Amino acid sequence: MNTRNMRILGFSQIKQQLVRLAPSSLSKEIARRLRPSPIQEEVIRRLQDTEEAVQYRLQEGPIDYGRLTDIRPALAKAARNIVPEKAECIAIWHNIQAYMIIKEKLAVPDTPYVQLSKRAASIADFTALQKNFSRVFDEDLQIRDTASPELFRLRTRIATLENRTKRMITEILQHKEYQKYFQEQLFTVRNNRYVIPIKQEYRRAFPGIVHDTSASGLTLYVEPLAMVDGNNELQTVRMGEEKELERIFARLTEAIKAQDEALLLATRAAGQVEFCFAKAALAEKMAAIRPRMGEAGVIRLIQARHPLLSPDKVVPNTLRLGDEYRVLLITGSNTGGKTVAMKTLGLQVLMHQAGLFIPAAAESVLAVFREVFSDIGDEQDLSQNLSTFSGHIKQLVYILRHCREKDLVLIDELGSGTDPTEGSAIAIAILDALKTRGADVMVTTHYNDLKNYAYETAGVENAHVEFDDKTLQPTYKLRIGTAGSSHAFSISARLGMPAEVLQFAEKIRKQTSHVDMEHILAKLNRQEKDLELREIETAQRLREITRQQAVLQREREEAAKERSLLLTAARQDAREAKRKLRIESEQIIKQLKQSKKKSAPEELAAVIQRTRQNIRDLSLPGSNEGGRVPVKSEELQNGDIVFVNSLQEAGKVVSVQGKNITAVVGTLTVRVKAKDVSLPTAAEIQEEKRREQKQTLQTATHTCKPVTRIATEVNVIGKTYADALPDIERFLDQALGAGFSPVKIIHGKGSGALRRQIHGYLADLPFVKEFKTAEEGEGGGAGVTLVYFK
Repeated sequence: MNTRNMRILGFSQIKQQLVRLAPSSLSKEIARRLRPSPIQEEVIRRLQDTEEAVQYRLQEGPIDYGRLTDIRPALAKAARNIVPEKAECIAIWHNIQAYMIIKEKLAVPDTPYVQLSKRAASIADFTALQKNFSRVFDEDLQIRDTASPELFRLRTRIATLENRTKRMITEILQHKEYQKYFQEQLFTVRNNRYVIPIKQEYRRAFPGIVHDTSASGLTLYVEPLAMVDGNNELQTVRMGEEKELERIFARLTEAIKAQDEALLLATRAAGQVEFCFAKAALAEKMAAIRPRMGEAGVIRLIQARHPLLSPDKVVPNTLRLGDEYRVLLITGSNTGGKTVAMKTLGLQVLMHQAGLFIPAAAESVLAVFREVFSDIGDEQDLSQNLSTFSGHIKQLVYILRHCREKDLVLIDELGSGTDPTEGSAIAIAILDALKTRGADVMVTTHYNDLKNYAYETAGVENAHVEFDDKTLQPTYKLRIGTAGSSHAFSISARLGMPAEVLQFAEKIRKQTSHVDMEHILAKLNRQEKDLELREIETAQRLREITRQQAVLQREREEAAKERSLLLTAARQDAREAKRKLRIESEQIIKQLKQSKKKSAPEELAAVIQRTRQNIRDLSLPGSNEGGRVPVKSEELQNGDIVFVNSLQEAGKVVSVQGKNITAVVGTLTVRVKAKDVSLPTAAEIQEEKRREQKQTLQTATHTCKPVTRIATEVNVIGKTYADALPDIERFLDQALGAGFSPVKIIHGKGSGALRRQIHGYLADLPFVKEFKTAEEGEGGGAGVTLVYFK
């Protein structure tokens, strides 16, 4: 992209904002080098970087790893066997810790942040190098005494010698004979040697070596002769410490050198990651979005704002180009926002192709352009003796020579600076040439001839910036579809032009050929504004209707939910009623049995059987709401899967005898009438097949219990009483019908609460003769209840 065009459109200022948001010199350097790319794949990759960083900030928050340092100079030193300074080594250590945090946070499997993860994954594992640094430096960034055994020995010796020297100098300071010699009763350090401040007049009276003098010359800093040997020894040990530190740093340098390539790669990767998050921060600051990628030359910027203007003051506008028309001609008053609209488009295109989000609505679409050309502002060049018009034409010639398809051309005040008639003719010719080349073009002008050209030429569209005739102020609103007036008279009046001058100008204007067109344009613009107000009102009504529809839909859903709850409650009530009815009927049956001597046995048995069957055939509310399809017994074969209505479960048919069907449902073998079975759903068939496969697998690996015992026991261990009761009711019904007695209810021992609740339930059943806890020899002991039927 042309550097001049980027400067004119304000891209340099966007980069400055990005540089300020970049936290380290690494990411700042990347921001300064940022340029728009004309390659669509590269633009998509850059935008995806920004997208992932934006989403990460929203979902996870910022990554806290401190601020990176540019360690490349230190790595270059290490590569040449030059030992880095302590500060440089600490910077490398800090960066390694940051690299590991970035890798830990981003380089994770199945992450949605694919590109950020790929960058983080390129960071090598520096665990061993990090341990080397940790052995040398402590948390306060000081060199550890234990960095090497020799350093520990030397520092221990230094501490011992310093303590001895301080004791000696304290004794000298406290000596009574020397008190008058001292300027102050304290000691200090000069040239790394302990000294005492002595009054200048007692220099010869106090034996020692002078190392320094005060600014006034009244105080001498003297090393007592008695301490010379001690200070010398201390200095020798300190020099040994310095040499040992050099050896430690040399070893650290070797470790750095061994991984210098990996450290360089990690530095670049971390800088790129940091730059991605700087782009995300800029997007957040601008309330910007990622536009959809458009086809060649297509621009649809919805409610776009100029990125460098305050969101509170700028008027958003919708800009369309590249669909029905490739050339957009903007007219209207001066200071009305024509140039701002043009710069908004140009700058957003450059930002988009640099991988930055743009301040616009989410529905916006932007294509990738090969080049952006602009001629905005006064290009007068006094050094080359060029006038405003000459500079203008020179730039247009450059554009015409280099412009082609997939380019964007922005021209401000096309054809201005010369005779209006000639300028209009040149402007129309330039527009036609640019249109022929297939570029997207946006120009501003005041020439009426260009407005007519746009109305009469396919692929060229008029637009204008709105002007409020009442307030005599521009609204900065761009309207596409009609040309606008320059409003020169209104603006001149507002700025204080004498009335007599304007009256005379109006008289002259009425004699020109363009006066009718100005009135027509004004009328069209008023009509367009009225239509827009009606559209806004219609849209508001539509939104209200949509809101009301949503409210009605919610009410319907709530009503359906309430109906479902009522049906559920009704079914529960019906089940309870059926249970009570069964108890009452068993009591009647018991009474009938007691009076069986008065009736024939066959007749009595038939009455009992009919009563029990009628109870089983009772239906619950909504029990067939699913639209169950009945099955004819003659259509069934062994192995078919059916749905047993009374059990509300699917099972497999094992035999068909007339109207009676025997089926295995779970662990139960039941015999039911044909009218009690229905066609299963696909899901129920699949579930039954899965259950059969599971049972087959269990049969292959374990010894199965005899089939005859399947219906003689039910296991409810681990269930609550509410969950266990339906299973127990169903089991007792089937066992009673099959004639088994006694049967087992396996409930487990536990706290005994479930056993007591089951015993309380059995006590109310009239067809239960007795029940008791099983003996240890009967299997299960206190965890099993035996039930005997009458």
